[in-house]
Amino acid sequence: MTLYEGRHTDLKNRINRHLKKLTGKDFDFYDNMSQNDFIELKTVLSDIHNVLTFKTTISAANWLCRYFKINKKIKNKILEGVDQTKPNTSGFDILISEPYKIIAEVKCISPVNNGGKFGAAQSNSILDDFHFLKNGKGLLSNTSKHYKFLFLLDLDERTDQAITQLLRPSKGTSERPLRVNRHKIKEHIVLFKETDKLSDLSLNKVYLKRIKIGKL
Repeated sequence: MTLYEGRHTDLKNRINRHLKKLTGKDFDFYDNMSQNDFIELKTVLSDIHNVLTFKTTISAANWLCRYFKINKKIKNKILEGVDQTKPNTSGFDILISEPYKIIAEVKCISPVNNGGKFGAAQSNSILDDFHFLKNGKGLLSNTSKHYKFLFLLDLDERTDQAITQLLRPSKGTSERPLRVNRHKIKEHIVLFKETDKLSDLSLNKVYLKRIKIGKL
């Protein structure tokens, strides 16, 4: 193996492969990038999660508007609200007050290591959001009159496997409040089926819906 053939070659090939795919140009981007180019690329990539979350939230809001047959005027208000909400803002990702009361959280996460299982921190975050949807948080402390949804980025079979693993009954008898909440909330989670009609939905349940990113 020549000098830097291992890790260096792998990094170079990965960067070139992705940039060639994006630009359609067969060019050695890696060897022609300056220090400032790498720093600028790092800054741009740091926003990728926020971009994915935003696009997933817009897709979820559009789906809710179609499913609940919300008119264009109210739909535009909902989408405008999503657009103006900053990342990590306290409260629910989507809050609709008319003509139906609806709240939703959007989780733009993928199973770890390109596999079919969420990591421990990911699973805890998802279950905590289910708990907040069922029991309220922030300025909305009572969600009993809201339809409740949690949207997960749909990565097909990988997401299916991860959801199955996530919703398995918890083992152990921990008395820690957080662990107890995460165990109990599973009793209220329902996988949304595409055949579910509005009349089938219950205000006492929290619906898990897979969602794919669409065009803005």
